[in-house]
Amino acid sequence: MEARGQSAASLYAAALREGLAVFITAGGTQRDIARALNVAPATLSRYLKGERVAPREFLASLRDYLDQQGKPWTPEEYENLDALCGHAHAASGSPAVELAQLREELARLRGEQEQAQQVAEERLNGLEARAARLTDQLEEALERAQAAEARVAEQDESLRHAQDYIHLAEAELAQQREQARQLQQEVGVLREQNRRLAEEQHRVPGTSTQDTNFEATLAARHHRQERIAQEEVRLARERSRAGLGDGSRDRQQSYEGFGRFTAPPLGPAPKAARYSPVLDTLVGLVLTAVICVLGTAFAAGLQASPGPSVWKLVLAAVIGLFVSAMCYGHVFVLAEKYVKNRWAPDVLEGFVGIGGPLLLAASVITPFILDTDGLGHWLADIVGLL
Repeated sequence: MEARGQSAASLYAAALREGLAVFITAGGTQRDIARALNVAPATLSRYLKGERVAPREFLASLRDYLDQQGKPWTPEEYENLDALCGHAHAASGSPAVELAQLREELARLRGEQEQAQQVAEERLNGLEARAARLTDQLEEALERAQAAEARVAEQDESLRHAQDYIHLAEAELAQQREQARQLQQEVGVLREQNRRLAEEQHRVPGTSTQDTNFEATLAARHHRQERIAQEEVRLARERSRAGLGDGSRDRQQSYEGFGRFTAPPLGPAPKAARYSPVLDTLVGLVLTAVICVLGTAFAAGLQASPGPSVWKLVLAAVIGLFVSAMCYGHVFVLAEKYVKNRWAPDVLEGFVGIGGPLLLAASVITPFILDTDGLGHWLADIVGLL
């Protein structure tokens, strides 16, 4: 053990002498080194002879001194000297050396601990900063999610109101359709009555089409004439009882003639209702223009980018159909007023029933074919689609 320690110390001392050879060759002395490193010259001599093992502090101070003198060691030389120093101290077996080694090891471990603690603190700071960023991002995402939920709730509420309005509009439209159907039935009944009255008018000239009023007038006149006849019959009987001779016979004949009483003429027939073709034509054109405007505005809403929301388009479609149906009904009534029974009313009903939807479809399709974007967008903006 002792021989191995001397061998390690000798190798360490030989490496020290070899490392100082360049400095000593350049004119440096051991006394200069001892003075610079604050070491006794005898101690330095023992280090170089291998009688004592130089500690690592001396080795580090010697390297710094040589760097200052311009004769530095290479990294490989210093690593070799440091390794030989460790072997020499380990092989010496001296308690002082072991204590020094332990101190060095403790210092090294403390340095590593401090370094590890510094790295851990840096990592912890980075993690805290990252956690703070993630927290901010999470709060922003939460705010966006809450805002999105609020928008979705608002849109759901708007959609629910739109659905309620659509259901109400559909109910009103169904009611209008039922009323239109009933009106059509009444029109059919009135048309049949007019036909029958027209036939009776052709058979009996001078008879009015207003049967109810004429029958009431006829009944009143007939009742009045009956009362007059009954009064004269009563007077004639009284005179007959008084014995007035031949005159009673004449009155008896006149009394017998009352049984063949005929009502006087009923008077002129009532005048037909007066029409205004110019006003009715203007009303029909205005209603047709309204249908075209609704179709063009709806087409502009479909073409717009960004366009209106879906519920606006649905609401516009329902209202447009409802208004168009009302316009169709008025146009039909205006046209039927002039047709009467002479112009094939079934053909008119088919023409209006087919021509109305075709007009609305043409007003919707035309903006997609022709260059009417300016007019269509202006109309859509007025009706509130854009």
